[in-house]
Amino acid sequence: MKPFGLSGMLLTAIVAVLPFAAPVSAADYPAKDLMHIMPWSAGGGTDTVMRTFMTHAEKPLGVGVNTQNITGAQSGIGTLKLMKSRPDGYTIGTLTWDSVLTVPYYNLVPGFDVKQLAYLGSVTVHPTAIVVRADSPWETLEAFVAAAKAAPDTLKISNVGTGGVWHLPALDFARQAGIAVQHVPYPKGSGSQREALLSGETDAASTSISAAYAAVKSGQLRVLGVMAEARDPEFPDTPTFKEQGYDVIWGGFRVIGTQAAVEAEKRAVLEAAFAKVFEDAEFLKTAADTGMGAVWMSSEETAAYIAQTQEKAFALIDQLVADGVLKK
Repeated sequence: MKPFGLSGMLLTAIVAVLPFAAPVSAADYPAKDLMHIMPWSAGGGTDTVMRTFMTHAEKPLGVGVNTQNITGAQSGIGTLKLMKSRPDGYTIGTLTWDSVLTVPYYNLVPGFDVKQLAYLGSVTVHPTAIVVRADSPWETLEAFVAAAKAAPDTLKISNVGTGGVWHLPALDFARQAGIAVQHVPYPKGSGSQREALLSGETDAASTSISAAYAAVKSGQLRVLGVMAEARDPEFPDTPTFKEQGYDVIWGGFRVIGTQAAVEAEKRAVLEAAFAKVFEDAEFLKTAADTGMGAVWMSSEETAAYIAQTQEKAFALIDQLVADGVLKK
């Protein structure tokens, strides 16, 4: 046995008088800025909306929120980074349809497991829409379908990733309408998708109402239909797909998540702070002015909503794979 000498006694005495670092309680949390992982490109619809939201969230949080764009694999790379971050309550992330449906279904990223995530609440829920340029010859969905039938495999409908959030609704629509079109992915996000449509590179875009809102309001784009149960209040004259004979109801969402291993008390603090943003008059005005589709759901409501969406989407993807339309 090694003898316990003077140096050992001194070390023991020093340790005895040093104060122990007490864990940060929920009352003291958060004590420093949060890191917010954005898995989509800067300047896109999701990036813009969530940066706006996080700016308003800083006040109820009492700390800053620093956004970092980590892109790739249809949001899978950034979401994996979120999963693998230290579960200390200081790293949060934006999660979208692709983060919790496309990436896990197609196993796009090794080590990806949605069970490692905990949902903190929703920020937006928005229906899918088919939009075209305002100067296009198609003023109605019926006219677009007729043109597609007259020239099979000619018209191009864009999305932000094969088998993903806007591709799947477009495939469902094409299947029900009996049309053959080209589906063109723009994996960098809605920004590049919108520019491709405006430049004439594509004929239509399967996207969200919020992503197309500014261009529609400015007269650059036209909405042919929304994939919702009811008409969008921002576009009351635009019929739903269901009204036009197609039982196609799809939409996207933006939610906030963190690691499932984060202490429940800390998750509750974050959830409460994010909920308060929806009491912020300035944020609500911005949401209304930009048509972002702001919808708050609690952590439990968000988890239930995503589970229901996964069940519906996975069933359709399975069918499309069986039909040879998609490959797994």
